[in-house]
Order: sequence, then C-alpha cells, then structure tokens
Amino acid sequence: MKIATYLLALLLTAFLGCRSNSSAQSLNALREIKIERRTVLTLGGKMPSVSDYCSWSGETCALKPGTFGGTKEMSLTETEAGLISQFYFYYGVTDIGAVQVQIDDYTRLLGKPSKDSTLRTGELDSRELEWSDSATTFVFSYKTDGKRAEASARLLDNALAGPIH
Repeated sequence: MKIATYLLALLLTAFLGCRSNSSAQSLNALREIKIERRTVLTLGGKMPSVSDYCSWSGETCALKPGTFGGTKEMSLTETEAGLISQFYFYYGVTDIGAVQVQIDDYTRLLGKPSKDSTLRTGELDSRELEWSDSATTFVFSYKTDGKRAEASARLLDNALAGPIH
C-alpha cells in the first residue's frame, strides 16, 4: 500500500504540482492515465482500438496485472458509444496510517474535499471523500476497523457516468 500511495501521489504531483488547501479548481489533469506500452486512457475519450491489456466483462475492462502501477487492481467502464466513463482503483488492505497519508496527499494536491462522510456499519467505519468540478468527480473511500483499512477510488466523467452513489 505504501508503494501504491507513493506512486499515485507522485502521479498526482506530476499532473497537478503543489497546490494549496483551497478547493480544487479543476480535476482535468486526472483525466488521462498512462498505462503500459505508453497507451493513454482518457476519461471521456474513446477506448483505444487495441486493448489486449484488459479483460472485458460487459462494459467493464479489468486491466491485466502489471498494466498500471500503484494499485492492486484497476478497471474502467465504457459507454455503449465506446467512451470511457469511469476509472476504478483498488488499493487493497493496509494499516489505517497509510490510508491517512493517502488522504493527506489528496487533500494537499486537490484541496479540501467537497464531501466527506463517515458511516458506522457493525464493527467497521466507512468513509468517503469526494472532490468534484463541473466535468470530473474523484471519490476515495475506505472501510476500517481502526487498525486496518481496505481502500479504493473512482474517477468519473460527470456527463457519462451518471449518479455516483
């Protein structure tokens, strides 16, 4: 998880540079993701015609292991027209401290989240943080027992993805 956090923070830093803690002006820089073979996937853009780097199940493409660094799993969803509407990142299970570092990095890079909600379900707390602008929504969420956490994130094209909840 620490490597995943570091790689994604590095990716966000490269795209956004250092930002203040004010609200994010634009999430446009997050819309392009480079994967192996220098392929660029663009949120809201057409899926490249050569996609041997993923396994399709309906409208969801799960990227094959080793295709995208920084997460345990990554997938994307496309519309019937072949446009990428959502990226999904699964970070896996790690200690809660590593998740807090990741949240601190996102807040430093993207500003204060527009939404931050916590829900208690049995023994677990679930937290969801959201950053959004007119075109893009980034949601980071995790479940924790106070020591360990399972984290994931979604990056959505607001016009294509529909409701996020």
